[in-house]
Amino acid sequence: MLKSFTVNDIKELEQLEQKLYLSMDKTLLQISSEITSNSSQVLFSKMKFGGIGFDPLNSNRALNIIEQINQSFTYLASFYALEVLFAEYPELAPFRLNLGTAPGSDIESECGSLAAEIFAAVAPTSNQKLKKDINKVLETNTKLKFVFFICPNFELGRQPQLERDDVIVWALKGANTL
Repeated sequence: MLKSFTVNDIKELEQLEQKLYLSMDKTLLQISSEITSNSSQVLFSKMKFGGIGFDPLNSNRALNIIEQINQSFTYLASFYALEVLFAEYPELAPFRLNLGTAPGSDIESECGSLAAEIFAAVAPTSNQKLKKDINKVLETNTKLKFVFFICPNFELGRQPQLERDDVIVWALKGANTL
């Protein structure tokens, strides 16, 4: 499912976050119900292949929990990155958010001067994610280039030790501080 849309301000961003948390809460209720009525094998099968979980931005659309978890944290990272961008670069708003398989950078300023890639992982080096995202954002013709990430054990803020070729790298609310 393509998910590409413009976010104009913090209020719209808060509405997106609420949708995501609603899907998480609905999944938690589903898990609570399933735990008491299924064997571990059935429960894990439903978690992997479907029957437990929802689309992070549409709690009426079923999705397996593995995908929900992966998408939810990538979306949260995108939302947290937008919070930073609205605070630091309000003059560049609105921002286009390209989630999932939508083409383009994960976040782009509508004026064309900013591009950002986003990820959530156990470590920035997992699957060379940081390196790949830096390379991807370097291919854009934007003035400002960012990579934002959520990983455990990183303090919120800019990570100059990870930056390369004028790409700003920023750690977001950590996995242990959500």
